[in-house]
Amino acid sequence: MSDYFDFHKKNIFIRKFIRALIQFATILPNKLFIYFWNALLTLIKNSVRISLTHNNTFLITDKYTSIEICYKNRFEYYLQNIHTRLNHLNYEYMLNQIKFVKNDVVIDCGANIGELYRSILHLTKDDINLNYYGFEPVKLDFEVLSRNTTNLVPKALALSSESVSKNFYLNPNTADSSFERKGYQKEVKVECVTIDNYFKNIDSIKLLKLEAEGFELDVLIGAQKSLSKIKFITADLGFELQRDTVRSFEEVDRFLTKNNFKRLSSTKRETYLYINQREIAGMVS
Repeated sequence: MSDYFDFHKKNIFIRKFIRALIQFATILPNKLFIYFWNALLTLIKNSVRISLTHNNTFLITDKYTSIEICYKNRFEYYLQNIHTRLNHLNYEYMLNQIKFVKNDVVIDCGANIGELYRSILHLTKDDINLNYYGFEPVKLDFEVLSRNTTNLVPKALALSSESVSKNFYLNPNTADSSFERKGYQKEVKVECVTIDNYFKNIDSIKLLKLEAEGFELDVLIGAQKSLSKIKFITADLGFELQRDTVRSFEEVDRFLTKNNFKRLSSTKRETYLYINQREIAGMVS
């Protein structure tokens, strides 16, 4: 099982057992959680290890690279190894359909800890020196994002339809957050900016990634003047609103279609890739 901890294709009893094991480990104190997983991964000869940082976050390493995460319940994504996680994100956001080159501008809305940035660099297998703008309103996540990436956004910000401060709701137990309350435990004020204002002096944007917990249309309304210079949009448009019963796909798809974007592909996770039709015309000519 060296560097491989994939239980999703096992029989139902093994899947349930490992899922229960993961849930049990998450409730352990930090030091015991780390000891538990490092001992188990050593036993199965997997190179992944986890340690506590001086910032009280977690550093994951394998024999190739490392990445910092904020919350214990995110560690399960890396149980195979870090590259497997990055490859999966490349698939989910369909990044292999985009040709990235040196100094491309990438806007990451809902950047979390910067996995998109790391996924693009892993995909290109080259130091292409991205101009990466990671927008993450949660302070802890933003701090980890800044250590995992070369982020050009200097502080925690949210993208929205207007430049104001808004109430933002957090659930520290599940690492979830949203502008919708959803019964979340903690309320904070976050500073919002629009893409139109923030990027008014930038002429070309290769990719906008949208993961705004159901508020993707709100972000796009704040980008109406900028849409013509965005080449690709990859978006998570699944069921996030009204306690995960309403999805944002239909309204976003209509909006982007009216604004000269064409849907290229999608995944079962309800992520969608769009291309600016000006970009298609340029490819043809």
